[in-house]
Amino acid sequence: MVKVEQITSEQYLKLERNSLTKHEFISNCVISYANFDLSHHLVRGNLAALIWLHLKKSSNTVFQSNMRIYNVLNDNFMYPDIVVSDGKPTFREDGKMDNLTNPVLIIEILSPSTAVYDKTDKFIACKTILTLQEYALISPETPEIEIYRRETQDHWILVKENKSENNVTFTSIHFGFRLGEIYEKND
Repeated sequence: MVKVEQITSEQYLKLERNSLTKHEFISNCVISYANFDLSHHLVRGNLAALIWLHLKKSSNTVFQSNMRIYNVLNDNFMYPDIVVSDGKPTFREDGKMDNLTNPVLIIEILSPSTAVYDKTDKFIACKTILTLQEYALISPETPEIEIYRRETQDHWILVKENKSENNVTFTSIHFGFRLGEIYEKND
């Protein structure tokens, strides 16, 4: 990830909506979006499919990495690997439906180039989103997940799992799965 010049959020949106590549916008800095390997895509696809099956009859919607989220409190824009809306999706009020404002669950599949950023700056930028209840970080190579779960407005707890045979639960969407399921076809 490479930080670029500082611009306003409106300048960012104008550039981003016409760009062939994706960029995030945190603290008035444009951040290039990384490229990912096969393991990353497989884990993301497997988990998104499991969540979609679980949510298909609910008002929540699961999106993959092309849905940008918007934090109205700090004017930041980010692309999670997977994001689930808190009920029916709501969007930034600008006539477009490309900036989700009500994520309840954000999932990041880590990579060498994004791991530190996803665990620090991005989490800090996301945790003030009022609807957000869980922020998960997943290793694409080995069975390992960290879930930051909101206990109160300003207090988060960390839940970790690293055994394929054990179950993991996203309490925000009442969904559990065996950790090893998301690593299938990832040999």
